Amino acid sequence: MQEISRRNVLRAAGVTGLVGLTGCAGGDGGDGSSGNDSDGSGGDGNGSSGSDDGGGGTTSISVGIPSSSTTTGASSNSFQRVVQKVSSDTEPAGTIQWNNQETGGDPPSLRQYNQGNVQAMSGGNFIIASAKEELPPFEQQPVEKIPHQGMAIAPLHMHVLSVAGSGIKTTDDLVGSNFWPLPPQWGLRQQAEAVLENAGLWSELQESDSIVNADTGDVAGAISEDRIDAMFVYGASGVNLAGWATEVDARADLQLVEMTDSFVQGVEDTRGTSHSRIEPYGWENQEFDASEMDVYGADFQFWFGEEISRGVGYELAKISHENVEQIQEGQPAYLDHSDPAEMASLYLEDHPVHPGPYDFLEEEGVDMSAYTRGEAQG
Repeated sequence: MQEISRRNVLRAAGVTGLVGLTGCAGGDGGDGSSGNDSDGSGGDGNGSSGSDDGGGGTTSISVGIPSSSTTTGASSNSFQRVVQKVSSDTEPAGTIQWNNQETGGDPPSLRQYNQGNVQAMSGGNFIIASAKEELPPFEQQPVEKIPHQGMAIAPLHMHVLSVAGSGIKTTDDLVGSNFWPLPPQWGLRQQAEAVLENAGLWSELQESDSIVNADTGDVAGAISEDRIDAMFVYGASGVNLAGWATEVDARADLQLVEMTDSFVQGVEDTRGTSHSRIEPYGWENQEFDASEMDVYGADFQFWFGEEISRGVGYELAKISHENVEQIQEGQPAYLDHSDPAEMASLYLEDHPVHPGPYDFLEEEGVDMSAYTRGEAQG
């Protein structure tokens, strides 16, 4: 499988967005929850109870995730179970509680972090880059605080499918169809809009009233009712589909949509995004007539706030490294951290890495010279 571009996330590109989010949901998936800023507080703002510099006590971390039906949500839930099982009141970090809080996606999780309500989050590199550049969905209401990079979760492979019999064979055929570009609250939707805009399609899709806005749980039903003709979908790590997409797979007859040259150029013109062709995976009930599909990438990580001490961040990286098989039992697409280099495989070169994972990876022999070691409280 060809590698999706991972690090060139802040490449300049003209981007427009449909939504200016104030606590709107976004990310790699979700159940359509509102992601209101009053949700997902789940913390006291300092990320700890008891000692936060290691050496005993309990550290409680509130973690912003989209929903349990998403790739990153399932990954974080599985990581939570493993942390709960193996963390104990011993040196260096004491007992760690990893407490997932559903916010609806990475933009609202980042806003919750900015407000001090969560201390860590799952999120895409595209949204973090957007926040750093004050681009949609942060151009109207930017955030002042952005957490450090923690550990890679999974690379996503975005592709376009159409309903069999719809006549939609290429991305040029999307205008005039009933097209679902993911829920409007998601960060992945923001990235999709940027790609479509750069490909010269977004305005045409809006003007032709082609855009269908629906939550993930409604997609399979909308297809059966002829309300959706084509859609964006994603797989993760070359392993599986998001949980919500498996229902679509079970209930719909689908076909791959080819990305035209102009669409591929739109992908390449979008910050942190590149085109590739890979073997289809995850679709158990489809019989595609092609051995390869067009995809563009979206990379997701855990992000640790500076409120999390160096010792706790180090221990979290160690737990992931030593217990990855147990984590993958809950989400097989979780990257294989038994190879420590995989933790750093989605890092951005121009954003700090939390000192805990940074030191752990350096001790494990991973070359960290391209990255900046961040600072933590305690």
